[in-house]
Amino acid sequence: MQVDSLPAPLRDLASRLWLWRVASARSRTIRPMDAPQAYASGRDSIRMLVVGSGPAAGWGVGSHDLALPGALARAMAATTGRGVVVDVLAGADIGVRTLRSTLADADLSRYAAIVVSVTMTDALHRADPVRWEGRMRSALDHIRSRSQGVVVWLGSQPIRSVRPYDNEYGDIVQRSATDLNRRAAAVCADTDLAVFVPLAAPPHNDSARHRTPADYLFWARQIADVIAPDVADVISPIPPAPAEDRVDAIARLRLHERGPDARLDGIVGTARRTLQSDIALFSVLDDEKQWHLASSGTQLTEFPLEESVCVYTIATDDGMVIPNAEEDPRFAENDMVTGPAHLRFYAGYPVEAPDGTRIGAICVFGRTARDPAESETDLDVLRELALLAQRELWRWEPGEQ
Repeated sequence: MQVDSLPAPLRDLASRLWLWRVASARSRTIRPMDAPQAYASGRDSIRMLVVGSGPAAGWGVGSHDLALPGALARAMAATTGRGVVVDVLAGADIGVRTLRSTLADADLSRYAAIVVSVTMTDALHRADPVRWEGRMRSALDHIRSRSQGVVVWLGSQPIRSVRPYDNEYGDIVQRSATDLNRRAAAVCADTDLAVFVPLAAPPHNDSARHRTPADYLFWARQIADVIAPDVADVISPIPPAPAEDRVDAIARLRLHERGPDARLDGIVGTARRTLQSDIALFSVLDDEKQWHLASSGTQLTEFPLEESVCVYTIATDDGMVIPNAEEDPRFAENDMVTGPAHLRFYAGYPVEAPDGTRIGAICVFGRTARDPAESETDLDVLRELALLAQRELWRWEPGEQ
């Protein structure tokens, strides 16, 4: 069906019918509604952002771990040997026109790589190709002005390779998708703003589902092949936020309203048992004090910021270990070291708010000093638990207790 050859009224009717079919298919399709982040195990984490719609929105699966962010985290970790954290800014209809507003509050300087997925959604809406190209250039200029990382622009997969669109109406928008892909590839080839990655039809089309985890892994491997060589050795420390930013982030999460939580208690208990420590805490730090959302092995609920060890942890990207606090000039005179608690060992890993502000830490204390080489491995465990605790913070709503 050649839509452009139809009379204007029929052309408009065909477009409306297609969009109705798209909306109908989406209304029956699951997509992730969990915390907007995925990660893979490892140290010296590479931080990435996936933004947009289409594959970025995770149609067909129920969590970001099973969608493109999780698949990309695993593919990058396997390729680089490092930990990976992938943040997500996704929506059902984010296109090139709304890309800049979607990114307005994001700190793009934090990311070693940014993956943009808007082409398919704009193809479904049959965007004007000339205007679309201009908006693409403008969006990339905007991203480049705020980031030194690798930018990847994803093309649209073949329209009829998506099972709900595999019908005669799929041909209506395939021409639009082909044109937008061609223009995106040309913009990326003519500038150093981004790298274009076409999305081929996944080989797993025997499923009736919109998309499957295998489809996302297929694309993630292609994207990782492009990104990994440029970021495998990049380490870009993120400076800690000022205390007032922590206070604002804590207020947005409404953590002062949060009471006892069995899930956080379980995470802290796991930290204490696994790392064979005397005390384990999940602490939040405002501008005056450190206070505990969960604890094991102590009755203390808070202490002044000047006595905090975790204030040093949240100044790091990848956690901190103190094998023997008595020999560390930063902590040798701390009351927790010189006083009755007689603490010697410490390990902590930062916890972030959704905007990336480090607001607290999962940490453990021990009364016996440890070998530095052995204690470093504790951070691997703490990282996993910190990310789990972080997700609990993000998903919580007042009244859930």
